[in-house]
Amino acid sequence: MITGHGRRQGRHPGRGRAAAALALTTLVALVLSACSSGATGGTPSDDRTQVAVPLASSFAGAGTSWAIVAMGHLDDPANTFWQMLYRSEGSSLWKLATPPGVASNGGLVASTSSSGTVTAGFEPSQDLQFSPLGQTADRGASWSQGVLPGALAAVPDALATSTSHHYLALLRTGGGEIVANGGDLTTWTTVARLTTLSADPSTSACRVTGLTAVAYATNGDPLAGTACAHGSTPGIFELVDGAWRSVGPRLPTPTATPTRVLRLLETPAGVAALVSTGTGTTTALVALWSPVGTGHWMASNALPLGVRSLTSTGDTPAGGLVIATAGSGQQAAAVITPSSRQWLQLATPPTGTSAVVAGPDGTLEALIVDQSTLRVDSSGAGGWHRTQTLDVPIQYGSSS
Repeated sequence: MITGHGRRQGRHPGRGRAAAALALTTLVALVLSACSSGATGGTPSDDRTQVAVPLASSFAGAGTSWAIVAMGHLDDPANTFWQMLYRSEGSSLWKLATPPGVASNGGLVASTSSSGTVTAGFEPSQDLQFSPLGQTADRGASWSQGVLPGALAAVPDALATSTSHHYLALLRTGGGEIVANGGDLTTWTTVARLTTLSADPSTSACRVTGLTAVAYATNGDPLAGTACAHGSTPGIFELVDGAWRSVGPRLPTPTATPTRVLRLLETPAGVAALVSTGTGTTTALVALWSPVGTGHWMASNALPLGVRSLTSTGDTPAGGLVIATAGSGQQAAAVITPSSRQWLQLATPPTGTSAVVAGPDGTLEALIVDQSTLRVDSSGAGGWHRTQTLDVPIQYGSSS
């Protein structure tokens, strides 16, 4: 059983501290109850939804940017703790807002609503085989709790929130399962499984091999992102009246080329997707945008990835996408907007960059992790410039 967590103490003054303490007690009780009742879920070893997209990620909320990065002793899973941070509009500083109560060794994923409410989910680790949830409407000053019936898939878009506060979650169960919730974060209904979706006639053109992301279209319909074994249409499917239908655009790629939806999320510009095509050295990234998410997509030029790997992904307040990559001993970063649809290479990020993210004002920033110290460099004339250093107290050994 998880026994501790890696985050700072005493950050909630007054009523915020009392609310956080109550949230901690309630969530720990919920975790203990679920563990004792034999809650089960998939494990990383049998998770067929694993994709080559890291949990290090960022997303733009209502006047706030959020980022998720791993900190601590990154070569030791028991002493690696994922942290959630935010930067508010009008502020130049990032602040810590990791949900309390559960160890974050396995990772964190999150989604935001148009009102600014953020829902975070814990990836399983050690003896924890399901995913607790935390939700905040005040940037982490207080948290309410929820729980999923299984373990979240290890992808950044494993949670989605609609404008009407309905929720989707992508679980590892049975190789991939999508569950939906009407608002209480505890009662979930299955709406898709990998086995049923891959056998659905609507997916035959791509031959679904994995579930990789969930999102909501702007009209409130659930969306699923998938990996496809072949086809020039990436696997983006909409749930309408209980049936799934393909809504992805046709790409100028060979029909035998595999595709994979790496990110699928609602942005201020509509629904955005980041898709990989090809394999090995032929791998490339394509950004997609749709005002609604169910058709009329715009596609970017292809960005060759080659042998490089993604180290972080995120969106921008204007609906663009920002990525960081690493390979051959070098780091790189690029950003794209729906208006240009052309990838813009940034100056080489500082050594040790864990994620490149966009602030609420659109400023691009590198988050550099050195164990429990987070350094922030902002992109500007002449390259990157240090703008912040944040010490994050971590309780090493608290999860063993």
